[in-house]
Amino acid sequence: MSHTTESLLLFQRQDYRCDVEFGGRIDTLVTDEPEPLGQGAGPSPVQLLLAAVANCLTDSLLFALRKFKEQAEPLQCSARAEVGRNEENRLRVLAVYLELQLGCKAEQVEHLQRILDQFPGFCTVTQSVAQGIPVHLVVRDADQVVIKEGRV
Repeated sequence: MSHTTESLLLFQRQDYRCDVEFGGRIDTLVTDEPEPLGQGAGPSPVQLLLAAVANCLTDSLLFALRKFKEQAEPLQCSARAEVGRNEENRLRVLAVYLELQLGCKAEQVEHLQRILDQFPGFCTVTQSVAQGIPVHLVVRDADQVVIKEGRV
């Protein structure tokens, strides 16, 4: 098994505003907490978590589609986090809800059931997050027909 590492540098700039540097040719990302803690000058940590899960899951679906030489682009994903208090009264992400949408009708994708069965397993981030946070997924086709629904 191959192991790799990812790294970044985060610099606190003012109050809760931080600059995240990924290195290479990737632009610096500004993050911030929403008001009243921060000024909302960038995505919050919860939004970054949602973006990572949504991006990885969308990429995994695209990978699975292309593996079967299927075309269902453009793909779209919306993500929502339920944030609430745990037993110690501390804010936590309690659940993540994702809706993926194909850019075509379900009947236009020949190997759709096989693709839907396997694509969540390719997603490094979603599978990792789902070990500690319930991740719920709905996949729809371009006509809004639900073609997959359940917990990842």
